[in-house]
Amino acid sequence: MPHGGKREGAGRKPTGTAKILVSKKLDREIVEYLRTCENATAVIEESIRKSKGFREWQKQRDATA
Repeated sequence: MPHGGKREGAGRKPTGTAKILVSKKLDREIVEYLRTCENATAVIEESIRKSKGFREWQKQRDATA
């Protein structure tokens, strides 16, 4: 649902894909590193997408779909 005024076209525009808030426990050293990053979410997503396990999971998912 858009946020903002009643005028046509007013308010926050949709960003496209919705993000889901996830809470996980991480090693202290990882948390320290992520706190130094400008966009920790992007760092985590990029690292996972580059991982072999994620690519294999995608192939399995796409094969069954």
